[in-house]
Amino acid sequence: MTINKLDSNRVLVTLGNDEMNGFELDFARMSLEDDRSRRVILRLTRLACRKTGIETRGKRLNIEALMMGDGCYLLVTVKSASKQYRRKRAGALCFRFESAGAFLGAVEAAYRHSCQMRKNAAYEWNGAYFLLFSYPAIPKALRLTLAEFGEKHGGALACARVKEHGRLLCPQSAIETIGAKLV
Repeated sequence: MTINKLDSNRVLVTLGNDEMNGFELDFARMSLEDDRSRRVILRLTRLACRKTGIETRGKRLNIEALMMGDGCYLLVTVKSASKQYRRKRAGALCFRFESAGAFLGAVEAAYRHSCQMRKNAAYEWNGAYFLLFSYPAIPKALRLTLAEFGEKHGGALACARVKEHGRLLCPQSAIETIGAKLV
């Protein structure tokens, strides 16, 4: 096994046929999905980095393998650990109304507020009526208006349950579509 430092963050590890047999590595089966191969490769690359003076703790390792006759080359690039940003998932909001009268009153009041929210739908399920919003939050005035007639039923999980089991009354822009008929 030969270890060559290419620059300040890259190391080239050369494994001959004897080393490949000694570590019981087969290039055809060698991948990071194979637990045994992964452990051996990570140990080798960390050892190589340590011997060349490259710090790996808290950093990302990019490992590339290239077949060479009976052996292989392992090119290790050490990168600084970048911050991982978790993307906010799209939320949803669900309001429940006990009766058709309460539902229609809420839709009419919301329509009079002239909210330009397009991504909302109306459903009926188990004798109750639901307004589903494809937003994680809605304006406070609209939320208070809807709360006068019904109650907040939940978020994305409640919306999914209503969509799965409920009967669709209006697929999109329910407040505008139904509200225009009421006024």
